[in-house]
Amino acid sequence: MIIHSYLVPLRHRRVPFRRLVRGFSLLEIVLVLFVLGIIAAAMAPSVRDIVEKSRQTAEARTLAELADTITASFAQTDLGNLNLAALPGTVGAGEVPTRFSTSTSVPYANTATEDWFAKVGRLRGLSPQSGVPPMTQPELARIAFNPLRNARWLFVGPNETGRQRFLVVSLMARPDQLVLPAFEGSAAWFDALWNHDWENRTAGVPAYWTGRLTAAQLAAWSQGSGGTTQIHRLCVRRIVLPKHRVTVNNNHPSESAFVSFNNTANAFTAGPNSGANVTPEILGGRLVIINRGAAWPGVEALRFHLNDNPTVTLQ
Repeated sequence: MIIHSYLVPLRHRRVPFRRLVRGFSLLEIVLVLFVLGIIAAAMAPSVRDIVEKSRQTAEARTLAELADTITASFAQTDLGNLNLAALPGTVGAGEVPTRFSTSTSVPYANTATEDWFAKVGRLRGLSPQSGVPPMTQPELARIAFNPLRNARWLFVGPNETGRQRFLVVSLMARPDQLVLPAFEGSAAWFDALWNHDWENRTAGVPAYWTGRLTAAQLAAWSQGSGGTTQIHRLCVRRIVLPKHRVTVNNNHPSESAFVSFNNTANAFTAGPNSGANVTPEILGGRLVIINRGAAWPGVEALRFHLNDNPTVTLQ
């Protein structure tokens, strides 16, 4: 009975069905879309920053792997095909020096045996095709270009005492967004890249760039979000290859010591009973072979890869 008295009034209530299931009005839909738009606009910079940071991290990891491959190449005796530290004056007769990056705007149009990215490709087990654009060789393109299809660059530093420097560089921005100054090949141009703090998200451009980029280009590097600049969008990896000397103490009364390096036979000679003889600087990792005898070629006495400043005595 209690149940009946409770249900009957409900049964006799007449609430229009349209009122129970009516849709949203146009005004309500507009208001919801407006609120969603505000939320999306607020979240967009955060999402963009997350995506950009993820790309930067991935590219930094790729450059570190490239640097490892390049560094490992310094011990290769095949200077023409594998060793990236094959610089003019450090390779044997008939060998072609490595071709490094010489432009910050023109992409790699073709592939040559001595191109830095071709050497890296061979070190990684690839067979780059000479005379064919690297972009049409997918595995090679992953070395020569970053995910934004910008060329990665390998710049070689100036000749200096005690070391040879290299820079692996990648711009994570479209060319219409950010550009680098035109390649100059000078020590000052190289040092402007080498000495700058590219991981500092609030840093400005190197002072050397002033006057080499337009006012609009300089401003673009300074226009970041949340108090940051665009400096961090240039990924830079530094490589230092030490240079060494070999000291040959020749105390033998009649035999000479013949020192071969840079794939050049008898590149340096220490005559009989000549005391301490010091070679010119030699790039680290190079194979050094020492022969001894009254005349070249004599007989091989010692061979080693150069990783320090050794002293060898002939007596």
